[in-house]
Amino acid sequence: MAARGTRKPRSNGLPMLRTSERGALKRCEFAWDLGYNKKLKPLTEAPALRFGSLVHKALAAWYIPGVKRGTHPAKAFKKAYDADLVRNNELFGMHLEEEERWVNAEELGIAMLENYVDEYGIDSDYEVLVTEMPFQVVVPHLVQKPDWPYAKEEPWFIYTGVLDGVWRHRRTKEIWIPEHKTTQGIQKKLSYLQMDDQAGAYWSFGLEYLVQNKLLKTHKELNGILYNFLRKALPDERASKFVRGQRVYLNLNGEVSKKQPTPYFMRLPIFRDEHDREETMRRAMVEYRRIELFRSGELEITKTSGMFTCPMCNYRDICEVHETGNDYQSLIKDATQSWDPYEAHEVYDGR
Repeated sequence: MAARGTRKPRSNGLPMLRTSERGALKRCEFAWDLGYNKKLKPLTEAPALRFGSLVHKALAAWYIPGVKRGTHPAKAFKKAYDADLVRNNELFGMHLEEEERWVNAEELGIAMLENYVDEYGIDSDYEVLVTEMPFQVVVPHLVQKPDWPYAKEEPWFIYTGVLDGVWRHRRTKEIWIPEHKTTQGIQKKLSYLQMDDQAGAYWSFGLEYLVQNKLLKTHKELNGILYNFLRKALPDERASKFVRGQRVYLNLNGEVSKKQPTPYFMRLPIFRDEHDREETMRRAMVEYRRIELFRSGELEITKTSGMFTCPMCNYRDICEVHETGNDYQSLIKDATQSWDPYEAHEVYDGR
């Protein structure tokens, strides 16, 4: 089983659902309405989203199917960044919180990924089975019609997404779905990952796709999700060495420094079971039913305002003008563009 997934989704005429739409709805119905219902997005994508997408593309070029690696991710990032520059006609940067400064995204991405390969080498422990594989799974529901004696299952919607990959550990034979994540800082408290919707979709709908397409024999063959964190930071320029499998940085005299940077990378396995799969699927169906009710007008759209939603919202300016009763429609016209969130490249970039 060594294959690169096609990026072209097939909807079979059914409506589609992806994890990013579910997340948008739960963060704020008003923003979801603009982004996924009215199909409008900002003229320029947020820097963090663009950067994460470029890193994913670079890692996909590195983790090609098999035991050998492909294009060095730093080189692949440079190519992807140049294409982004042509498409958006602008440079963009990232804020490094620990250093309290902005750096060019190209410089940061190249440095991060060179440091990543220094850390993990060619990852010889893993065989890549598939990389960047789009998946689509038909989700049915019970339908009762007046002339039917009983309800029966009919196709309802298609759940779609992209698996970062499927890896097999060459010694233990364990099979994992990696989830690459770029982050400002690698937190100590990561218990929320057990409930993460993105990984839940991989473990449920993504796993179902792999079994349906005979890429895995059974649902039990998959061990879990392997989170692969990459911190957005320039590497420490001091000399380093590995002590008991961990990189440590040295003083000029060659001694291990008492001042060590916070981790640049971390891999964290998350294990789930059959009940997790069922609960994830049930919750996705509940959320899709709410989407249907919003689109039909049976539920009224409201806002989720607060410190955890508004500061990073792409539609904040529009929302503020709407809140004051002024002409927010003109701002929509000037500040947004049409998009189809279920176009193949949008599903791929948005994961």
